Amino acid sequence: MKILNVKKCKNVPNSDKNIFNSMQFSLHIGDEQYAIKDRWTITEWMNILKWSPEIEENWPRLVSHALGCSLEDAMAIPDDTMYVIMGIMINQINPQDTEFKPIINGHELINFDKITFGQFVDLEVMVSREPRKTMDTIISILYSGADTANWYIDDVWPAFEYYLSWRKEVFRQYKSLFEIDDVEEGTVSGSKDQIHAWYDMIMVLADEKFLNIELVVERPMIEAFNFLAWKKDEAIKQQIELNKRKKNKIL
Repeated sequence: MKILNVKKCKNVPNSDKNIFNSMQFSLHIGDEQYAIKDRWTITEWMNILKWSPEIEENWPRLVSHALGCSLEDAMAIPDDTMYVIMGIMINQINPQDTEFKPIINGHELINFDKITFGQFVDLEVMVSREPRKTMDTIISILYSGADTANWYIDDVWPAFEYYLSWRKEVFRQYKSLFEIDDVEEGTVSGSKDQIHAWYDMIMVLADEKFLNIELVVERPMIEAFNFLAWKKDEAIKQQIELNKRKKNKIL
């Protein structure tokens, strides 16, 4: 029977900031030793999260994929050891207290005051499809089209969280336009209907002309939303006036 345990790696100082700093740990399965990485690239992060860590039955597959051990060995890990391993890994999957980096590898975070309508729509579509599946594209948009697949998730996480916070303010300001009951949710719970809704907005702005789409998506987001909000208000006024005329005609 194989002996499984988690040991601290030698010559690595303890961290007062985070007791689950994975630089300190390795997993021993029999004669094999597997280092528990301290950082994950965006690609690795997305691959790991193909199996949701919220579902305990997924843990062996997640550990097997992350550490490179066989699924058989991962399934043989005792529960107490598995809880420790997952505690370490979840800490890295959801980085906290990491430095906000407006520039990474020479690529600058987009200016949210100047974000285009197309950029915002693309980001919202990617968020609605679940960041664990689309994070590379999200970060590529946020950092101006950079190839971000091999960037580290802890480097980009603060910018991602900043976007999520910023977008809530956008939806709060245009709550009547989007008819959102729960601003905290926004459009996160997106689906195909979500994508169609954005396309409908684009076509309204493009005056239903395909050749105008490129011009529309390059306009500032705030300009597009202001026009859509005005157009919606005008439609409501026209409907109220029409209802009044119908009522007067009946009387």
